[in-house]
Amino acid sequence: MHKLPRLLKSRHGVYYLRICQGELDTRRSLGTKDFRQAKLAALLLNLQVEMNKTILNAGNVRRLDVVFPNGVQFNNIKQEETGMLFQILDRLGMTSEQMLSLTTEQLAKTLAGPNPQKIEPAKPKSKLLSDVIALYLAEKRLDNVPKTIDDKERTFTEFQGFFENKDINTYGADSAVSYKNRLIASNHSASRINAKTSFLKDLFAYAIDNNLYFQTNPFEKVRVSRKSKLKQQVESYRDFTDDDLKLIFDKVPYRAFMNKPDYHWLPFLALYTGARVEELASLKLSQIRHESGVWYFEIEQAKNRNSIRKIPLHKAIERSGFLAYVEGLRTQNKEMLFPHLKDGKNGYSKNMSRRFGQYLDKLKVTDDRKVFHSFRHTFINRMTEMHTHPAMLMAIVGHYEQTALNLSSPHFVNYQHEKQIVTLKRTVDLLEFPITLFW
Repeated sequence: MHKLPRLLKSRHGVYYLRICQGELDTRRSLGTKDFRQAKLAALLLNLQVEMNKTILNAGNVRRLDVVFPNGVQFNNIKQEETGMLFQILDRLGMTSEQMLSLTTEQLAKTLAGPNPQKIEPAKPKSKLLSDVIALYLAEKRLDNVPKTIDDKERTFTEFQGFFENKDINTYGADSAVSYKNRLIASNHSASRINAKTSFLKDLFAYAIDNNLYFQTNPFEKVRVSRKSKLKQQVESYRDFTDDDLKLIFDKVPYRAFMNKPDYHWLPFLALYTGARVEELASLKLSQIRHESGVWYFEIEQAKNRNSIRKIPLHKAIERSGFLAYVEGLRTQNKEMLFPHLKDGKNGYSKNMSRRFGQYLDKLKVTDDRKVFHSFRHTFINRMTEMHTHPAMLMAIVGHYEQTALNLSSPHFVNYQHEKQIVTLKRTVDLLEFPITLFW
């Protein structure tokens, strides 16, 4: 509808009418912020004014355009046709004479009434839970690694199995709490419960952001307390001691049991780079590069954006037979560093952790907190003990953006940039482990 004459709105959102009679300019509040009510009041007032004016203007018959709140529209109304208009207005509960006799204030009050009619807003569109999951996963595949996508998909399937596939807006806080309690009853660890509820929290946040869920996120506060007994059962990975490393890399048992290229090289590479097992197992030969006299890994597919980085090869790796192994693959026109590995839902490294666990069992390393990921813990812990600057260490292991790292120093935050590979190489080469190379 076009802007109605004489209908204005104050800075506080209240509508009022402006009536000019000669030099007298009068403004009357309609006492409402509802545009539907104010629009009808202005419409009737303008009709009053126009009906009392001279019907001719420069030889032309004056006409009116009227649109009612219910959508009914009348265009080019002539004076002789206003009887029809009054009949329509009568249906609102008053005669045309009564309407025309009302003052603006009376008309506004009558329109507001003791129980003004409310127009219900259109019901927002919604989708089945399965449809929202499909949309969410399609978007997250752009920046989540396959294993994370697989974990999320299994969690969503489990939740849907518990509560059926219904309109996503039928799930509320009760559903979220019930799901958490089911996991607790199934003896899930606290970290696993929190991981699953975090996935669902992210799903519902996506639905809210995309106008598919119209309530507060039901998983916003659904977590197992960090102080709970369940949480106390979950302990972090442990790093390897010097004695552990000597035992693990003992020549005879290591060569005998770790008898495939990935089994043979991945523990050694993880120890001297701090890289995650999947980052190493998924390397292409094209990602092993040489720059400014330094060999390095170019990590391109990683856990998150901050993990994309360059990792210089430690001098121990350069002195081993690793680069000869790489060159041999290149002469065979291979693409992958470990060409026999196949990509699956859990990535290229699905068997490595299991095999390494079996090796630790064979060596009688019984602490279940010592696993393949302990190599990363060992690397970071030893570098920290050497007083390596956090910016250098984080650049190597890919924990944070260097420009976003905050050590309470504006100078550090504003002026740190990507580290040169030569500088990273000098830092890494300071690291020493008590193992004998036998490659």
